[in-house]
Amino acid sequence: FDIDFQQVASYFGKSTDLLQLIACNENDSYLCLLLTFKLMILPLTKQLTNLAGNLWSRSLLSARAERVEYLLLHEFQKLKFVMPDKATFNKKKGNKDDSNFDDEAEDDANPKWSKRKKAAYSGGLVLDPKRGLYDKHILLLDFNSLYPTIIQEFNICFTTVLPSSNTEEETPRYEMPSKDL
Repeated sequence: FDIDFQQVASYFGKSTDLLQLIACNENDSYLCLLLTFKLMILPLTKQLTNLAGNLWSRSLLSARAERVEYLLLHEFQKLKFVMPDKATFNKKKGNKDDSNFDDEAEDDANPKWSKRKKAAYSGGLVLDPKRGLYDKHILLLDFNSLYPTIIQEFNICFTTVLPSSNTEEETPRYEMPSKDL
């Protein structure tokens, strides 16, 4: 049965109600565990951690950007490149990260931190669709932006396209739509 979260405090009044709350909590925990097993979350995150080389706890917290960063760091290490220290942007003065800078440099570069209201770049070209009934298949790929995580997740990099060996004999698998659509 369901318990409203606002009524949880009332279950601490009697021991029978408290035992009922504990049983409900135990059941919810068991259902979460079953869901984790069904989705194979632990093996998936372990495999992602092995590929990226980061901490397993960070993969369990869905730190995708960190996994990408670790992949890049390991590749740069293999290629004998030296990576610069990660830039930290702290608003507070006198942080431990800023202790290496002298006072004159802080006075000269006194950035005012403000949030941007609008993106500094222009977006992609969006064409207005033509009205009517389409009798051929339409494919729509809508990516908000091509971040490295999206490129990796959907495998849409130019380096992943394998050239075919028999280009003359190969026939196209799909009929291309006409340009007047």
